[in-house]
Formats: sequence, structure tokens, C-alpha cells
Amino acid sequence: MVSRRIAAVVLPQLGVELVRERVRVDGPLAVLFSYGLSDSHIEEGQTRDHATAIIDLVDETAWHYGVRPGQGVVEAQATLAGLQIHTVSIDEMFAALGRVAEVCLSLGTTAAIRLHPEQPGESERVKRQTVHDTVWLDITGAAHLFGGEQELLDELCERVAALGHRAQAAIASGPRIAQALARFALNPSLTTATSLTVQRRPHPTVIAKDAPNVLSTLPISVLPLDPDTTGFFLRLGIFNVGALGKLPRAELAPRLGFRAPEVLDLAAGYDPLPLVPYEPPRVLVEQTNFDDSITSVEPLLFVLRSMTSRLASRLEARGEACQALTLHIPLDKSIVRLRAPTGIDQDDPMLTLDIDMPAPLSNASDLHRALRTKLEKTALVAPAIGLRLEVSQIVEAHRIQIDLSRDKAVRPDALPTLLAELSADIGQDRVGVLEVAQAHRPEARSKFVPLVDHDPKKAQQPPPNDFDETAVPEPTRLFATPLPLGRITKGAVVAVEGRMYVVEHVRFAMRLDGVEWWTKDPASRDYGIAWFVAGPGTSSANSGKGGTQPARTLAWVYVDRATGEGYLQGYCE
Repeated sequence: MVSRRIAAVVLPQLGVELVRERVRVDGPLAVLFSYGLSDSHIEEGQTRDHATAIIDLVDETAWHYGVRPGQGVVEAQATLAGLQIHTVSIDEMFAALGRVAEVCLSLGTTAAIRLHPEQPGESERVKRQTVHDTVWLDITGAAHLFGGEQELLDELCERVAALGHRAQAAIASGPRIAQALARFALNPSLTTATSLTVQRRPHPTVIAKDAPNVLSTLPISVLPLDPDTTGFFLRLGIFNVGALGKLPRAELAPRLGFRAPEVLDLAAGYDPLPLVPYEPPRVLVEQTNFDDSITSVEPLLFVLRSMTSRLASRLEARGEACQALTLHIPLDKSIVRLRAPTGIDQDDPMLTLDIDMPAPLSNASDLHRALRTKLEKTALVAPAIGLRLEVSQIVEAHRIQIDLSRDKAVRPDALPTLLAELSADIGQDRVGVLEVAQAHRPEARSKFVPLVDHDPKKAQQPPPNDFDETAVPEPTRLFATPLPLGRITKGAVVAVEGRMYVVEHVRFAMRLDGVEWWTKDPASRDYGIAWFVAGPGTSSANSGKGGTQPARTLAWVYVDRATGEGYLQGYCE
């Protein structure tokens, strides 16, 4: 029987990274987790009271100067005067964890961003006791598909790094054991354990064997104990899980309370807790808000590059592609009310750009090119205060098999990218293909069909039997305006675009009599095939002298039956 294997990916600086995505912070930073609004969603005129708040996360610079999570804001700012305080909502945290779960889901069977379903009426104090920084992935029986567990962990960390997050990962027999090992992946004490395989580069990773007491070298804070119980054991000199496990089980149970079986099993290396499956949203959304409004398009394009990169990673993990994009640009209300531009709601000013893809795209650079083409032609009527990119239509990605004989310079997906860029530039209704139409006049036998209306199956249907004219050579190139030739007879000399030709032979093809009689210009013509020879008398001059044969051109001509004049309609090349 295959033993259970769970991978945990911990994002130790997730809150800090979310703040730096929307605000440029140069100095030390501390983050407060909120179950209401974040700093980016505070309305104009509102303020947030940080006087009694408790710090949840600090960056490396603040940690270096002695600021720690759990300190009050006033105490921390007294320690470090330049400390900046920002708030991140729990919804932003879960949204970021969801993005990570999506890109990791293709490497395992089940992904999770929480271990317990959210209970209705759960208090903020209970929620605050859980640190939301981990994504779990069930990889039981899947590691060999990627070359082993170490290779799978490296791939997980690479995908998370592509989203702009720093990751620490671990694999163990249970989710809480894997989470604890991942959080302490940089702890030197792990290197002394024989049941652990620790790697620091290129990413901190830990692989635990399916053995008991894998948490013995870690501090007791990794166990689900309340702060009072943890403090009691620390005062007794019990600092790690191994020391706690050596105590008599019967004497520990009363002190641990109702969670004693769970804590003791976890200390012994037994963790059967199931994962709560994460369900990816059907509509993908990437959103960011700016601390300072932006007045030009170039900074927006820079921000869009990272947003499209995250979208592409999520689409690739799903095996899907984007068929339609919607870009929402919220505008500064005060400037909109001052300028009063037409077509913009002053109560909720928003500039919306819709981009329909003729062919599904999933590559980050391709998505960015389509957005850039559309955005560069857009004028901002007011400063932008954020961006919201939404994939409104998702389809299955088309996979192209690359054979060994194909040139590396050939990109099979280059045409869909070009079509998407052209559609964003000139409009989707102006990008299409030519289809054969059922008409008598040759110039009307092709029509332009936009790609959105193009049906490949219908275009491949053969023409009906009563319209089969395969015996007559069809023109391959038609002129928009026929060129007058005068009288067309055998041996006649005609001028075409400054060059002289001799009509060597004429063959009748078909006659049109009163075609489209209901229009103001009904067609009555005699069509034929004419062989043009370059230069007057060239054929007779070269005959019998061993010279090269003159170049012949097969022309598609017709004679207007009303006037008797001949016209050059095109060429049969």
C-alpha cells in the first residue's frame, strides 16, 4: 500500500509581498491582518486606527531592527521610528493562496488552502489564531511522474516564484507535519535529524521519511497548543517536541485538555487530518490598486505584465486558454467630476476595454501583446487608481504536438497571437478569411468573413454538383477594377500596365446574360481565356532560330456584349 504523502508550500512573507505589489515601500514594513477592508479599499476621507492594533507580520528589515509579530503598533514604532504600517485583508490572503493552489494543482490530486472548513459565526479572535500562509497538495503516488519528491518540490517552488512569492516547501505523511517542517526549513536543527532530507538551494525544502518523531527537533509552538499551555511547558524547560514526547502520556493528557489525543499523535508523527479541497473559480480575476494615481499608459503596461504572467500561470496549470479579456480601469472620482467626460459614470468612474480573441491564448507574452495593442490606443480621461483584469471566457487549451523534423524557428501558435493583436488593433470584425461564394460573376465569388462568424466545417463543404465548373480554368488573381484592352482577337496587340502583349490564342469559357438584372448594372459578358505573349511579334521572331520560347501569361478576359470592348479581369497563375 502506498503511504500518504502531503506537500506543504509555505509563503512566509505573503502579506508583505501583497503590500509591495500595490504600494512602493522603501523602508521597513509591518503588516496587520484585517477581516474587513485593506488599505487599498479604504474610502476617501476614512482613516484606520492603528493605536491598539497588534502586528501580524514584519519584513526582514523590520525583523533586523528588533520588531516582532505580536508587538503593538505603538511599541513597534517606538522601537523603529521609520516603520511603515499597512493592512492586508484576509480575503486578499485567500485570493493569493488560491492563485498558488491553482498553479500547483496540476502536480497532485487535491490542493487545499485551509485544513478546516470555515464555520459560520466564527469570531475574529479564533481566525487570528490561524496563520494563513500555506498551500497543501496531495502528491500520493504522483512524485515519480516528475522524477522524484525533490524534483517535484523544486517544480512547486519555481511555479510559486513565477507568481512573485518566496516559498519554503516540505513533504511529509500529514499536512500539519509538512507545514511545520516547511516553516522551519531554514532552522539548523533540522539538519541533525536522520529522517529528514534538507536542501537550502535553490529553494528551502525538507523531505520527511514516513517515520515517527519527525518533529522532535522543532519547538513546541508547532503543536496546536494555546498560548497559556505553551508558556507553561516553556517555564518547565520543555522547548521542543521531542522533550514533550518523552513525558508520561498519562500525566500529559490532563494538562493538554480536550486536544490531548490530537497533540500527542502529532508529536509522535501521526497526522491523519484530511485536506479540504480547493475549488478554483471559473472566472479568473487579477486586481491591483495604486497608492498614487497614474496619468499615463506606460506604467499601466508595466503593471499589466505581472498580471498577465500570473494569469498565464493559472491558465497553464488548468490546461485552459483565454478566449476573451476584460480590462477595468477605475478612475479618480474627483478628476472625473471636474472634467465630466462623456460616457463615464461620475459615481463609479470606470474605463472598460473588451478584447475578444479570434483564437484562444494562454501564453503571458501573447496576452500582454493583445492588451498592449488595445491600451496604447486608449486615452485616459482621468488618472487611474487601479487595474482589474478579468478572463471572462475560458476554453480548453489547444495542444500542438512538436515533431522532431520541425524547425525551431517555427512557432505553430504564432498565427493565433498575430490574429489576437490585429483584432485588438483594428477590431474583431475586420480580421477574417476569404470564403468562396456562390455567384456567377468571378469578382463576386469570394467574400470576407470575420473569424467570429467563420465556420471551418462549412467552408470545407464541396460545391453543389450543378455549380461544378472544374473544366474551366478559374482565375487565381482578380483585379478590383478590370483593365480595358480594346478589341480582343487572335494576333491583336494589347497594352497592360505599360507592357505590350500579343494575343496568341483565345478560348471561350462562358457567357453571362443579364446577370443580377435587378441592379442598375446587370452583367452581360462573354468570358474567355487568352494567352498573352510578351512583346509584339515575339512568337514569330523566335520560331525556327533555336531561341528560348517566349513567356506566356494565361489571362482571364471578358468582352462586354453591349459595347464589344474587351477587359482584363485577372490572371490564371
